[in-house]
Amino acid sequence: MARAKGKRRKGQNRKTQNRRSMARAWRKWVIPAVVALFILALVVPTVLPGIIGSPQPAESEGALPTEDTGESQQPAGLAAGAAAPGFSLEDTEGETVSLESLAGKPVVIAFFAPWCPHCQDEAPRLNEIHAQYGDRVHVVSISATPYGKDYSAQNQDRITLEDITWFQEEFQVTYPLLFDPAVAVGVAYNIGSFPTTYFLNAQHRVVEVFVGGRSVAEFQRVLDGILDAQ
Repeated sequence: MARAKGKRRKGQNRKTQNRRSMARAWRKWVIPAVVALFILALVVPTVLPGIIGSPQPAESEGALPTEDTGESQQPAGLAAGAAAPGFSLEDTEGETVSLESLAGKPVVIAFFAPWCPHCQDEAPRLNEIHAQYGDRVHVVSISATPYGKDYSAQNQDRITLEDITWFQEEFQVTYPLLFDPAVAVGVAYNIGSFPTTYFLNAQHRVVEVFVGGRSVAEFQRVLDGILDAQ
């Protein structure tokens, strides 16, 4: 009987020790882990967006066209074959240029914003096209933004002729830059981003539209096709 009681006591002692060991383990590992997970659940949704950057709402494509990132395939508003809307605007020299005055030749109309880096990058390519095709093709560029060259979320000064002149001088533009402070022509051509370039045939019907920057070779492809079809 004494031995049996001793065995029971030893068994009870082992159970007590096991409970104490488990309690120590809970205090040492499990409870801190649970607390850490709880803290992470609270902190991550708040801190993580600040680290990786919260998604920004897309800018409107209505009143203020957005800058295109380069090679967008966004469809333009006027389909191939459509008659190009007319316009009559002043250039940086105060001369009036109308679509009617460009009759009889294909026309390249490059819609731009002076604050748009991709438009700035495209200016030398348009200079090259202007020089290469000479008097066989008209190349003009029309402002299609209500804001000036220093436009940003903090600076929304209205565009002026000085902004257009700055663009012409800064990027040594050789083709006419037309000033449209009301953005009326940009609206007529359904401009949604910059740069957007329309190619018209000699009858001033839309042949192709580039939305986003393009290489000189792509400009040549379209213009050569238009000239060959005349």
